[in-house]
Amino acid sequence: MNILLIGSTGTIGKEIYNTLKDKHTVYGAHRNSDSYPIDITKPDSITRLFEKLPKLDAVINASGTAVWKPLSDLTTEDYHTGIHSKLMGQVHLVHIAKDYLNDNGSITLTTGILAEHYEPNAVALSLVNGALHSFVNAASHELDRGIRLNVVAPGAIAGDFPKDQKFAGYFPVQINEVIKIYEYILTSTLTGQTLKVY
Repeated sequence: MNILLIGSTGTIGKEIYNTLKDKHTVYGAHRNSDSYPIDITKPDSITRLFEKLPKLDAVINASGTAVWKPLSDLTTEDYHTGIHSKLMGQVHLVHIAKDYLNDNGSITLTTGILAEHYEPNAVALSLVNGALHSFVNAASHELDRGIRLNVVAPGAIAGDFPKDQKFAGYFPVQINEVIKIYEYILTSTLTGQTLKVY
């Protein structure tokens, strides 16, 4: 498969890259890449990258950010950070990627446990995660040519978070368990699904 992986240097992205690179042709993209630069907050940046790549079988996004603050401290600008990056960045990606994928291709987005479980200071992130789950559920029905759209929602990653400490009410998950889900989606027939790993 030809796979575009966005966020290939992050905690999850680098492990996806290392797992898939020996089995598939993986283009590891990120904001500071010399070879495959991309900024998902800018549709033109997304399009430029797709234009330089061959037709793809799958796109995986493991990038996007939001602000961590208590509700009482959150400003409109703080909310807009997550909406602009993690939410609309991934929405832009779907709109553009669908035209550059082969028939029956796959788009996989990333959210997390905060879509439905509370963690202090994470209101802004919970907002965008929940919105993305609704978007994937609805948008998956309107993609043509058999293109599938799913989202992976992991808990905190062990090693990145203390293994004996709960996050949003759950203990951290092993990175290899999370990566198995991204890999499974590539060859499954699933679409419109939120795959939770926590």
